[in-house]
Amino acid sequence: MSGFDAARLGAVMSDLLALVRQRPRDLLPFEEVRDRLGLRRVVDRGTRDVPLEKIVGTFGRRGEFNRAFLPRSEALRERWEDVRDLAEGAAGFPVVELYLVGDVYFAVDGHHRISVARSLGAPAIEAHVLEFLTPVPLGPGDSLEDVLQKEGLADFLDATGLVPSAPDEFRVTHPGDYAEMLEHVAVHRYFLGLELERDVAWAEAVRSWYETLYRPMTETIRASGVMQDFPRRTEADLYLFTARHLHELRMRFGDGVAPGRAVEHFRLTMRKDRAARTRVRKEMEGPDDGAAEPPPPAKEDRGAGEG
Repeated sequence: MSGFDAARLGAVMSDLLALVRQRPRDLLPFEEVRDRLGLRRVVDRGTRDVPLEKIVGTFGRRGEFNRAFLPRSEALRERWEDVRDLAEGAAGFPVVELYLVGDVYFAVDGHHRISVARSLGAPAIEAHVLEFLTPVPLGPGDSLEDVLQKEGLADFLDATGLVPSAPDEFRVTHPGDYAEMLEHVAVHRYFLGLELERDVAWAEAVRSWYETLYRPMTETIRASGVMQDFPRRTEADLYLFTARHLHELRMRFGDGVAPGRAVEHFRLTMRKDRAARTRVRKEMEGPDDGAAEPPPPAKEDRGAGEG
């Protein structure tokens, strides 16, 4: 079996394995990633050795190679075998051209060289790299569906100017929830303006929302251990759940309900712990300052009627 035939067979097998494991089979298309994430700023990173396992995207040749950069089409045979002969010669490969987004590399020029290098078991390849800067985390295991989901995160970060301190700091499970977080910022801006009796700039409102609401609430959520009950959710998801729950509790019990109490009550509600939930609710209601303490029960007069 020729090297190309072995690579074609490997493409079929790796696609089947990816299907069974529910992992991406296709290369990420740079054009769509660029448009979805709004990539604009570019930095020339020069020439470096790039791990082949991180090259999982392409510029313009999406269907010709699979995610493992193995050839899918018979039409690639002649060029692929020529590059294979070149690899086995003394000169070796010319440098390939790559784009970098997050932790993912996209092949621009050198698709066949990358494919041959992978089939030969090489760990890395020499490449000239242009990096497109983005605060949105992108990894070699991400699918196009993941990129579509991260479009909402890119829009949120662009609108707020926030820079995540960790990859998942603002990531939500449902992309539509980013609009709700932006609404939180807008509402916070309104009430902050009332409190300060002046107009509040958007950037100031964003900073205040993050420092006085979002970060304290997510720190409380993290410390409470409630994330263990929601293994498929993010801290940003729990922030939104808790914020909604806090609003409901304050509608019932007044503005004195602290976010930490809302986190605990939410966790107990989800666990259906009625007794503990009642205890927390009573703590949130607090004592009735205007009510007098009930009198102690009267003692039984055992001696009444005895002479």
